Amino acid sequence: MSKKILLMDTFSTIHVGNGALLENTIKLCRDAYGECDVEIITMDKETNRLKYNEDKLYDPMFGKFWFGLGKFGKIFWAFKQTIFMLLHIINESTLKINSTRLTFTNEQKKAIEAIEKSDMCVSCGGEVIGDTFYQALPFWLFTYWLAIKKGKDFVLFPQSVGPLKMSWTRKLVYMALKNANLYVGRDKASYETLLSLGFDKDKVMFVPDVAIQQEIGKANIHSYFKNEDKKVLGITISNPPHSEMGKKVDFVQEVGSAVEQLDPNQYKILIMPSNYKLHEISPDYALCLKLKEKLSNKFETAILENRPYFPDEYTALLDHLEFFISTRMHVAILATTAFTPTIAINTQHKIKGYMQNINMEHFCVDYENMSDIYKLSQEIEENKEDIVTRLKDANTKLKQEHNIFLQRLKKIV
Repeated sequence: MSKKILLMDTFSTIHVGNGALLENTIKLCRDAYGECDVEIITMDKETNRLKYNEDKLYDPMFGKFWFGLGKFGKIFWAFKQTIFMLLHIINESTLKINSTRLTFTNEQKKAIEAIEKSDMCVSCGGEVIGDTFYQALPFWLFTYWLAIKKGKDFVLFPQSVGPLKMSWTRKLVYMALKNANLYVGRDKASYETLLSLGFDKDKVMFVPDVAIQQEIGKANIHSYFKNEDKKVLGITISNPPHSEMGKKVDFVQEVGSAVEQLDPNQYKILIMPSNYKLHEISPDYALCLKLKEKLSNKFETAILENRPYFPDEYTALLDHLEFFISTRMHVAILATTAFTPTIAINTQHKIKGYMQNINMEHFCVDYENMSDIYKLSQEIEENKEDIVTRLKDANTKLKQEHNIFLQRLKKIV
C-alpha cells in the first residue's frame, strides 16, 4: 500500500522557485518511499492543475488569507479565523469531536479531510517560518500543529527558518512543531536557528535546498532573438522584502549600469522574470521591463513571455546562458545546478547561505558592492571552465547530503 503524503503549504508555480520546491519535494518523497500518493495544498490550483492531477489539489485551510480585503474585511477575517483555531485547539484537548464538523468553509473542511487521510504531512513552503511574513505565521503553524496533533508524521523539509528575533514568534514555532519528526534547514543560519529553538537536536538537520535535484527540460533560447551568434547573458531582478537588508536598492540602475560595461558585440541579453501573476503584470515583471528598456539602448535585449514557466523549461533556458545575474535565490540554484556561472545579489540571507553552500560566496554581491558585478563578469569570462568544474563538484557534494536526508526519511514509517 502506497504512502499517502500531503504537502501542506505550497504556493504558486507561477513563481518558478515555488514550482521547483514543489516538483523536487515530490521527487525526494518518491525517492524515499517509492510511488507514494502525493496530495497538495496550494495557493494556486489554476496554474498547478496544468501539471498536477486536479483531484489531488486543495485550497489552503485559510483560503487566500486576507489579501484583497478592505480594512473591516481583514478585521472580520482575522476574528473568524481566530475563533476557528480556538475551537480546534480546545476540541483536540477535550471532546475530540469530528474536526470537519467544526469548520466554517468548504476550504477548511477539505483541508482537514486531506490531513486526516494522510500518513505524512510535509512543510515545503520555503520561507514560511520567520519574522519576515509574521502576519501569516500563526495560521500556517496552526495547520502544522493540527496535523501533528492528529498523529500524523510531520517533516519540515529543507527550507529557510528565520530570522526569528521576536520572542512570541519563537515560542509559537516551538509550541506548534515540538513533536515533529524532523526539522531541516537549507542553510547554516536556518540550521542554527532550529537548534536555538530547543527542538530535539537529533531531529535537526542541515540539508541543501531540494531544487538542486531539478531536471532540465527543453527550450530554444535563440527563439527570443533575431541574432543567433552572440553569447546570451540572463538577468532577473525583483522587488525583495526590505525587512532583512534594511534599505531599498534601484536594481534597474545598479544592475543595468554594471551590465552596460559589457561588449554588445559579444553579448545579447535575456531578461528572465521568475515571478508572475495570473492574468496581470507582476511587480517582478514590471521591474524587468524597465531593465529591458534601459539595456535595449545598447544590446539586443529580449524578455520572457508574461506566462507561467515551469522549472524544467526555465532551467533549460538557464542551461544555455553564458552566465546569469539574479536577485532571486531559487533561480540562482537552478542556474548553478545546470552548471551556469551565476552572480547572485544578496537580497535575503538565504541567498548568501546557498552561495556559501556551493563555495561560491565570492560571486554573491552585497548591496554596498553592486559595482562589483562587472568585475565578477570579467572573472567568469576568464575562468568559466574552472567555475563550471567547481559547480559540478559542489552539486555532487550537495546531492550526497540529500542521500543522507533520504535515509532519515526512510526511517519514518
